[in-house]
Amino acid sequence: MKRILAAAALCAAIGTALAQSGTIPAQVQAKVKETGAILNPAMIQAMFDLYIPLMPRLGPEVAVIEDLAYGPDERHRLDVFSPAAKPARAAPVVVFVPGGGYVGGAKSRPGVPFYQNVGAYFARNGMIGVNINYRLAPKHPWPAGGEDVAAALRWVRRSIAEFGGDPGRIFLFGQSAGGTHAAHYAFDERLQPADGMDGVAGVILQSAVLDPAGGPSGPNVEAYYGKDRAQWAERSLFGKLDGRRIPVFILYAQYDPPPFRSESAKLREALCKRDGTCPRTKDIAGHNHLSEILHLGTEDASIGPELLDFVRQTP
Repeated sequence: MKRILAAAALCAAIGTALAQSGTIPAQVQAKVKETGAILNPAMIQAMFDLYIPLMPRLGPEVAVIEDLAYGPDERHRLDVFSPAAKPARAAPVVVFVPGGGYVGGAKSRPGVPFYQNVGAYFARNGMIGVNINYRLAPKHPWPAGGEDVAAALRWVRRSIAEFGGDPGRIFLFGQSAGGTHAAHYAFDERLQPADGMDGVAGVILQSAVLDPAGGPSGPNVEAYYGKDRAQWAERSLFGKLDGRRIPVFILYAQYDPPPFRSESAKLREALCKRDGTCPRTKDIAGHNHLSEILHLGTEDASIGPELLDFVRQTP
């Protein structure tokens, strides 16, 4: 509570500048820079404390229905965010897969506006946001994450029209481990319907890892991919890029730990070579592995307008 109050005092001092500039407030940017390219529980808590007071409250302009079941497991739940006034035309749908290092993470948590901020951002901008939970390691190892993305997309395809969404214009958006699971679905045709009719028009990968051997190391990686590293090469997505091709937007942060940056750069290079043209890419200045997603919905316009543009401009 003391940390939250201290952050609130800081944010009160910079609120006017934030509203006027639409960019990262100087004091917040300094804190992120001081934190540097690390990722640990203390850093995660510090970023939550920093951004909670910056997040506007969810108001009546957004309608939210929580914990809809898309499968049999208790983690097979999703939230739908839509404009309170139903769009006159079917709206694009953005399905968000949150991170959590394969062993944790959630679409929402009590008393914290993350990651409701993501779904609400798209709803405030005339789209339908869907945030999903998925099963976690070690109880549910690879390929559970990708399988759950596939199951959630089947639900969206069947059901999103009743919320005003267009089942033919679905965008998959994953961050960190959620980006890994989103990429798994996007590049591994074994997870996709045989007729290709899943409605997915594009994929947004933010600080995603495609190769377990190339990403950050730790027991959580073995918990998901298995202790037998001889199997990891087959589970790398870099060997599956020659399948279905859809528009990709790659994002990563200036202060991401190096493996996230190198994995994103490797993916960009591979897609440039594959397609003869490079995918849309953004190196998010002034942000780290948490702030790159926590700021969405505040006055900080570091990625929001470009996300909206990618969705609107992708046929």
